[in-house]
Amino acid sequence: MRVMEMNVHEMTLYEMKCSIFDLLSNLDHEYPLEKMLVEFKELFMSLFEIKDAEILLYDNNRFTPLFNTTSYQNNRGLETYTKDHPIFNVSFISHASDREYEFADDSLIIRDVHLAPLAALLFRASEKWHAFAQTPHLKVLKKAFGTFIGQVIQMHKISENEKAYRHLFEVAELFNSTMESDVILEGLMEAVCGSFPAYKVNLLLSNEQKGKTNEYRLFDYANERASAVDAFLSGDLTIENAVDIASSLLNAPIRGRQGIYGILQITAPKNTEFTVAQKSFIRSMANGAGNALENASLYDQSHRLVDDLRLVNEASRELNSNLDLDEMIAFLKVQFMNAFCPHEMAFIFYEDQCNYSISPSSTPLFKETAGKRYIDSVSARFRNGEEAIFDANIQEGNINEFKSLVALPISNGGEVIGFVILMHREEYFFSFDSYKLMRSLIGHSSLAISNIMLRDQLQELVNKDHLTKLFTRSYLDEIVTASIDREESGVFILLDVDDFKLVNDSYGHTTGDMVLRQISALILSIVEGRGIASRWGGEEIAIFMPSATVEEGLDLAKQLVIGIPEATDPTVTVSIGLSGWSPTDGKSYKELFQATDHALYHAKNHGKNRFVLHEQLQR
Repeated sequence: MRVMEMNVHEMTLYEMKCSIFDLLSNLDHEYPLEKMLVEFKELFMSLFEIKDAEILLYDNNRFTPLFNTTSYQNNRGLETYTKDHPIFNVSFISHASDREYEFADDSLIIRDVHLAPLAALLFRASEKWHAFAQTPHLKVLKKAFGTFIGQVIQMHKISENEKAYRHLFEVAELFNSTMESDVILEGLMEAVCGSFPAYKVNLLLSNEQKGKTNEYRLFDYANERASAVDAFLSGDLTIENAVDIASSLLNAPIRGRQGIYGILQITAPKNTEFTVAQKSFIRSMANGAGNALENASLYDQSHRLVDDLRLVNEASRELNSNLDLDEMIAFLKVQFMNAFCPHEMAFIFYEDQCNYSISPSSTPLFKETAGKRYIDSVSARFRNGEEAIFDANIQEGNINEFKSLVALPISNGGEVIGFVILMHREEYFFSFDSYKLMRSLIGHSSLAISNIMLRDQLQELVNKDHLTKLFTRSYLDEIVTASIDREESGVFILLDVDDFKLVNDSYGHTTGDMVLRQISALILSIVEGRGIASRWGGEEIAIFMPSATVEEGLDLAKQLVIGIPEATDPTVTVSIGLSGWSPTDGKSYKELFQATDHALYHAKNHGKNRFVLHEQLQR
């Protein structure tokens, strides 16, 4: 009978070994570990007529259930147990209160050749098992189980390592093939999320990214968890068992050679033990991304510096050319709009302590009330002593359409003569590097603008009569000659003060000069925007109206004949001669002047205080 029993147990052992061998022969890289172990468990249950059993894997000093076992699928929880846990003590199992494995009354620890735990079987023992467990064959069976489980786990690790290294290789290839930060970060997220599909993956970046990547948030020192801050500051991977959120957090610094650019944060279920291989993989991914981001940043920085130098050189070349003020401001506007992309921009110049002028090159907003509110706000801050303004997130209640604002003074010898404003609707739009470049450009431009304004002032002194502030005759000659050369039509007017010698003889030359200034002031107020006036000589004044009709010239002459006696003290009258011309007339400038002078002579000889059109004399 004893011989018969030994033959039965030997047969069971033989069958188990054969079945294990069959399982091993089907083992390959693609065969899931969980599925192989479930088949092993079912084989064990079948051979020993066991009704209920569970298998747990040993890793990181913990026994953990298989993910796709019945107990996990039925949401019984993902409990882990140390190798010394009393659940692996038979006497404890028989009185188990743990509802997870309350069916079990026996256990089997499966070990490798070095007696290190590999897995555990928890089961309700059958009579066949009790009988087998009493024989020496149990030791052989455990050894066979250890060999099998060791082979399965080793094959699984090789497969997982192969996948991890393949992932690392693909991501490293991506990191080395691009200089775009958004592509790098998206590649990192895809790789980590693909490797840990059951976990939540977050990016916490120290700098804002303007690319396509939106799966991140800015690292906030004040509100981040201590483990994340520690990882960011130390550059070492940290793990936190966060009881308050029932999760395990792994924080991997995204680190380059020159700094740390953020944190790769993985959130797993509570009590999750990350393996050495997992931590190594995550660390490699984060470090690779950090180096790639650093290279991309240095690449962008080098290109930006080249572009900045090109911009400064081009600006310097233009600033040293013979541009007038409007051309200079128009050029600067183009450079600033292209380099910094503001929504709105203005150049403001002070006229006195209370008034300012807005350059025509400014964007239309600044001609409206809303734009002038920004100008007044910036002007007040400069007058209060601020040297420059760099607002990344404007919070003022009455100025809230634009969130980013930069304002820089335009100086002349230490005196602020104006300022430039750049605005954008997005907050934090202008970087500090852009701000520094703006300051450099305005610094270069201020001297050029000051020189142009000084040159214009000197030219104005040359082109204008000191007494009347009217243009000089030579300046008017240039303008009229250029207009005739361009074949433009227009009107030429000569005005002479009647009996001006009597004013000087009766009241003195000082009064005579005052009368001339009064006449000139009236002429300037009427002619502004319609033409230019010059002191032709003595008490004679010439007026040029380009592109004007003869009717417009007669209307102006009438206003002057009526207005000058009212504007002067002592009262004087004027005589006026005027003549029109068009490209079809074929008149030269000399002929035009002679015709107009003839009309003035006629007005003088026929009663004075009147105006005469030369063309009417020829009828």
